[in-house]
Amino acid sequence: MPVITRELLRKRAEHNEGIISTLEEVSLHQEELEGINEVLGVTCRKIKILYLQNNIIPKIQNLTHLKDLEYLNLALNNIRKIEGLQSCEFLKKLDLTVNFIDVDELKESIDHLQSRHCLRELYMMGNPAEANWDKFKSYVIAKLPQLQSLDGTEITKSMRIIATQNLPAMEEELRHLAAAKRAELEAKNEEKCRDGSAPAKTIHRGDVVVEELGSDDDDYEGPVREDEELTENTPETRVEMYREIAEQKREKAERARANAPPERDYEKEHAEAVAAQRRKEEEMGEREVRQKNEGGFPFSWDEEGVKGSIVLEVSLPRHLDSSLIDVDVHPTYVSIIVKGKTLRLALPSEVRAGDTKCQRSKTSGALVLTMPKVNPRETTVFSKKLGTKPKPKPVQGKVTKDRTKEPRKLTLQEQMLAAAQGTTDTAAKTNESSLAVDFRNIVSVKEEVPSVDLQESRSSNGSNSKLIHEID
Repeated sequence: MPVITRELLRKRAEHNEGIISTLEEVSLHQEELEGINEVLGVTCRKIKILYLQNNIIPKIQNLTHLKDLEYLNLALNNIRKIEGLQSCEFLKKLDLTVNFIDVDELKESIDHLQSRHCLRELYMMGNPAEANWDKFKSYVIAKLPQLQSLDGTEITKSMRIIATQNLPAMEEELRHLAAAKRAELEAKNEEKCRDGSAPAKTIHRGDVVVEELGSDDDDYEGPVREDEELTENTPETRVEMYREIAEQKREKAERARANAPPERDYEKEHAEAVAAQRRKEEEMGEREVRQKNEGGFPFSWDEEGVKGSIVLEVSLPRHLDSSLIDVDVHPTYVSIIVKGKTLRLALPSEVRAGDTKCQRSKTSGALVLTMPKVNPRETTVFSKKLGTKPKPKPVQGKVTKDRTKEPRKLTLQEQMLAAAQGTTDTAAKTNESSLAVDFRNIVSVKEEVPSVDLQESRSSNGSNSKLIHEID
């Protein structure tokens, strides 16, 4: 059966980041616990709220160190007597719903709670004492004046006055009930010890013969099927039932563990991959460097940021553990293994491997390698930004046209203006050509006109008219 352990407490302390020493509230319900061991009181002394309902705890014990306890829930357990709370000075609420506190242990249980002056709420519904004695609530109210609520019902002044007045008579009645209950339990125990089980009894009902087990007070309700077999609500039957539940849970957990994929040891796998890869690189040497990027890690080069050095930046996941990264720098190449994935790159120039600086960014997780060159004056091979080409310098006397630049699309207004300018230029060219033709024609006509005396043409209007007519 399960017991209270540090692992169980740490599992139930997720809301406190797994820290159990400062735990103030813990829930241990439905764990099939058969008792409260000393682990709880030793490791969790700051607990104020403790949930232990729906277990099979038979006794309240090992709560000596829980001096700050304010709320204790022990509903649905096998408790027969209230005890073990003498150190819980600040206990305000106690839940003992559906337990096995009967009239034979009621007086001692209530007397134990009288010294708990901070107790304000008490729940005892579903206990045999409440079912077997109709004056149960009045007795509890009279014996515990500090109570303000019983089974969720507020205690009024009139209820307390009436209960206090009837307390002597109730104590006398409880004494007789307790004695009768003890005698009944002793008789049952003697009968069980003598016979081992209740004798079978044959009852004739007409032509049907039925065998019954139990007392004479049981009413016949017909034959009971196997799937409808009823069990008595006793601590023993609850223990047996909860043990079966615990066994089923254990078997289910074992099946889940067997079907679950095996747990991977990433550090071990990484170490094996690093050893195998380094062995291959040693065999290959530096004769032929085969570049590879198995993990597809983005990287960039920079030879301008740090003078005389080559800077390699590899983008890695931010939360990747640095123990899963292995870097090996050689004069002509660099090899980086991340979780078994190899990134091997040839260097643009020879570097001093022993002086290489390897750093990891805490914000982005990027890996930065600064490798000093053997010859710091060696020309730059890579540009600062990977993938960008430097622009060519223009040659004097030549105009370089950017053919990659696409022409801008003209707007409607620009198209109309261009069309208008084209029409004007065409008309001007047409006029110039027509004038040139007319001038040539005129010159040719003048050459064909006969010479005429100037004075004659100016003397009379008729000669001029004749001349014009001839020209026409």
